[in-house]
Amino acid sequence: MICDTDLLPLFQIKKSAEIIPLYLQACDFYNKKGIDLQNHPRYKDKDYSDLFDVIFEENLPQQPSGSLDCGLFMVTYAECLSYGHKVIAIEFDPNALRTRYAALLWDYGIRKQEANAHSDVEAPLRPARQSRITSVTEIFDV
Repeated sequence: MICDTDLLPLFQIKKSAEIIPLYLQACDFYNKKGIDLQNHPRYKDKDYSDLFDVIFEENLPQQPSGSLDCGLFMVTYAECLSYGHKVIAIEFDPNALRTRYAALLWDYGIRKQEANAHSDVEAPLRPARQSRITSVTEIFDV
């Protein structure tokens, strides 16, 4: 039996999938990024209010009830989606990911300090990188 609370997340997702493209248009995001919606292969056959496909993934790793790892899970999912990677439950190691993100922040802090930057605006640009979340990534305790 499906109850109203089971449908609430689906309703929220659909609402977000409708409002995000409208917001991006309103703030002129596509023009600023040089994206021609009428000719871009990903967008040309879509209505402006329906630019995103919503794909539901099953069996994604979830944080244990009562844990405070929601940020870690959210950032990792966002990174995987940004680079087109799938999130595989057996590869999701929260401790390894915490170490990885801490190392990235440490590196950024060192480069910022070396540049004598006092704000993120003054900091050197972060080098473009490819996601390295794979099943062969090794993490060493230091």
